[in-house]
Amino acid sequence: MKKLAFILSLLIIYPVINQAQDTTSIAQSRKDNLIELLNYRYKGGFYSFEKEFNNKVTYPVMASSNCVMGVVLVALVVDCDGTIKDVRIKNPLGYGIDEMVSSFFTGTENQWNHCSDDKYTKMEIPIQFRTKGTKTDEESALLVCIGENPGFLCNDDEYYLKRAEKYLKKGNGKRAMEALDILIKRNPYNNAYYEMKKKAIEM
Repeated sequence: MKKLAFILSLLIIYPVINQAQDTTSIAQSRKDNLIELLNYRYKGGFYSFEKEFNNKVTYPVMASSNCVMGVVLVALVVDCDGTIKDVRIKNPLGYGIDEMVSSFFTGTENQWNHCSDDKYTKMEIPIQFRTKGTKTDEESALLVCIGENPGFLCNDDEYYLKRAEKYLKKGNGKRAMEALDILIKRNPYNNAYYEMKKKAIEM
């Protein structure tokens, strides 16, 4: 009987662990590919790029004081001659974050190596802004900017997930979407949030 219970518990636990490992491996694979690309395209490679980012990008006070956090996706096109052709902010966070990130990238104009193939010109770089002490997804971003908390702890991802689940059960799609929109800002790569939002919209 104990053996049967042990086997059943493994059947329940293993898929959850396996799914978490898959998500982590996808995020890690994305980061590895970006690091490899930046090592090739950016002068000094990824670590010079990261150092430059850390020196020039700070968490806007207005954003941290309002617990605004999430992952900004920067869609960037750098021509093979090193010219920055296009910088677009996807999954914008507002409160001065998008402008600061955009300004950083446009300021790297002369820091790119030349290339011989257009396939090395396009990239999407996920940058996370989060406050100290807040539990949020830390796997999806390539670069991280950590700000001080505003004198109190901001709500963790779990708080918003529980709210979304609660309002979905109650059939209140509007309130569920409010929580889900925050979660999507925090991790735009999490497909489960989009599936939940789809259900909320249908209500």
